Amino acid sequence: MKNPEAVAGLRRSRSKTATALLSTLSSYATVGAICESSRWLAQSMYRAIGSSSLPIVELGAGYGSVTGVLPDRTVSIERDGKRFDHLRSAFPGRTIIPTCAIAFLADLKESTLIVSSIPSVNNPEFHHLHEGVARAYRAGTVSTLVTYTYFPHNPFAGIFPTSKMVGIEFLNIPPAFIWRYSC
Repeated sequence: MKNPEAVAGLRRSRSKTATALLSTLSSYATVGAICESSRWLAQSMYRAIGSSSLPIVELGAGYGSVTGVLPDRTVSIERDGKRFDHLRSAFPGRTIIPTCAIAFLADLKESTLIVSSIPSVNNPEFHHLHEGVARAYRAGTVSTLVTYTYFPHNPFAGIFPTSKMVGIEFLNIPPAFIWRYSC
């Protein structure tokens, strides 16, 4: 004879596992990774910026993994409403704008350093971002770009005169390749 309590417990456990799996798959579909960026990747991104007096704009701020290490003068862009709301409460002194990165790039008026956490693989809209960055570079409003990828491919190849993979962060899931582009 089956123990009804044990059967009910097993059903709850399976339900929790299924919910966790769906959450992970949903995150992968929207972020391009199974979890948010690690603090080590965030620090590597910050180091890749170097010493720059340019205004800094962060594209695809997500839940703020990279936002937290960037200077307070950084403007963070996040179009997802849930992530935007989280950023507003986690970083009350930061300028956070709920818009599309491509539209924001088109409206830039001065030379800017871009930090992008927008996925370049598994993102059906990435070619629009690539084109937006290329237009902004030609207009002189994006002079430096720092980003990362989960595959060793150069996502903004052919736009900037200087493009270099400046590091690999193994303390991230998955490991990330850090890229820096400049004039």
